[in-house]
Amino acid sequence: MDKSGYHATILYVVCHMGLIFFLYPSDLFSGMKMGHWIGITISYALHAVALFMYIKGLQWAAQRNVVNIVDVFRSAGKYLAWIFLLPAFFYFGIAIIITLRAYSEMLNLVFLSTTPLWAIQLLLIAIAFLMAWQGMASMARTSILLVILFTFPIIFVLCFSFQNVDWYYLMPIIDPEQSFQFLAKPDFLVSLFVYAGGFFFLGLLPPSIHISIKKMMLGCLLLLPMFLLSVYLPLLTFGQATAELYQFPMLMTIDTVNITWLLFDRVTIFFLLSLMAFALLYLGVTLWVLVTLTKRAAPMIPNIYLLIALTAGLFAISIAIPNWDFLKKLQVWIIPLRLYIFLVLPLITFIIGWRHKHKANRATEVT
Repeated sequence: MDKSGYHATILYVVCHMGLIFFLYPSDLFSGMKMGHWIGITISYALHAVALFMYIKGLQWAAQRNVVNIVDVFRSAGKYLAWIFLLPAFFYFGIAIIITLRAYSEMLNLVFLSTTPLWAIQLLLIAIAFLMAWQGMASMARTSILLVILFTFPIIFVLCFSFQNVDWYYLMPIIDPEQSFQFLAKPDFLVSLFVYAGGFFFLGLLPPSIHISIKKMMLGCLLLLPMFLLSVYLPLLTFGQATAELYQFPMLMTIDTVNITWLLFDRVTIFFLLSLMAFALLYLGVTLWVLVTLTKRAAPMIPNIYLLIALTAGLFAISIAIPNWDFLKKLQVWIIPLRLYIFLVLPLITFIIGWRHKHKANRATEVT
């Protein structure tokens, strides 16, 4: 049993690390032309506030023996709970589909140019299936192992990525005519994908995995330089005009690194394989979330059958996506769901948790 809160925090950080460097930079470059740090700061600040409200609401509700997010919403009304959680179910299903297809495209581009996309997608979802099958406790322990194995290669590659930067591209740091119109642009709203889905699982953790709000906020703080590096390394290497043309700007940046004394020709190998391990854990956690929510709706069906059905269905939908343009459209279509998961759901959890705390305080005063 983990009473320190480290397992939950590490799992939260690893899930986000699997997304930041792949999908985030290109979306932000499309949504903003300059002053990218403003967009990062606003998104990150909203994420930190949402994370705090979500955890605080869960902790307040737990004082009245409300076990997880499903029970928190059920305390407000049986049918109201599923009205609140059904959008989350659809969102995480689509998130798995987007991640599967996007990462398959990336692996096909970098390593497996002659391998069919469906074969890569099958491999990725099979690994996610095995992770989800083992349960959350196993994935929490796996996250610690991944951090031990891959933290040094990632830091090593990121440090050497500065060899080709041109600090001229940093200017202007802020445009005198800077406005906040970018907040309404679809491309910027699509970039919130990396912020929206990485903390919902905290509301479904078993009691054996403790959540420490202080450690969780520290983990959130550790992610801030990763968000900045994922955007500013490509920007300082290629400039805005070139960086926004790439599907995976960060991978193109890493590919320009030349280390003559290294045994391998391309350091992209270290970077890609390290972050793919984190991305696979994110897929496993998200698939486990879908199974857990489905199990609460259909408790009579064994977990393994639910897991097989969901995995097969998501794989079938992912291979049916015709091209990258359709995938981008799909990301735009789910913007309302993304904003709901990102902002509305944590706020609802906070309000319900506050009500539980208020009722508990009144009961204590009466007695």
